[in-house]
Amino acid sequence: MIKKIVFLGGPSTGKTTLCEVLADELNSITVPEYGRDYWLQHQVDRRLSPKQLLHIAQTQNQWEDIASSRANKYLFCDTSAFTTWHFAMHYHQSALPELSQLATQCWQRYDLVVLCDDDIPYDDTWERSGDANRHEFQLFNRQYLKEHRIKHILVSGDIAQRKQTVLKSLGLVSVEMCTY
Repeated sequence: MIKKIVFLGGPSTGKTTLCEVLADELNSITVPEYGRDYWLQHQVDRRLSPKQLLHIAQTQNQWEDIASSRANKYLFCDTSAFTTWHFAMHYHQSALPELSQLATQCWQRYDLVVLCDDDIPYDDTWERSGDANRHEFQLFNRQYLKEHRIKHILVSGDIAQRKQTVLKSLGLVSVEMCTY
């Protein structure tokens, strides 16, 4: 049985790095963020259409389903339909109903939800929308998880501390889940 772990957090909160480190540590694989590459190729004025955002969420789910057959006990998912939905809400103030449904249902796909804290330096690359946006996204994530009572763990500190927190939550040592 494969355990799926999803990583959330604002831009530049270490999700990709942590996924890769954990996959390496546990001899498994990650599901990269499809939307990042898609955005780089298809964005117009730094935006995607609602239909394109739906396509991203659908493809991300397909990639996860395909990768599950190749994973070794754990599958580390760099994003989710929830994050894509959040981008739709942020940029368009609405989301297509199909995307909203994928976002609502996505929590059933994962055995562990990991929220990466924004306590690390912001990596200001051209495709990111700024440190202020990172904090706004982070607050939204925290509030959503709390309001919807989605069990998750918060990882903070350097990559070694974050890795240790996730490894503990996977059963090496018990760690408390945030239930708000």
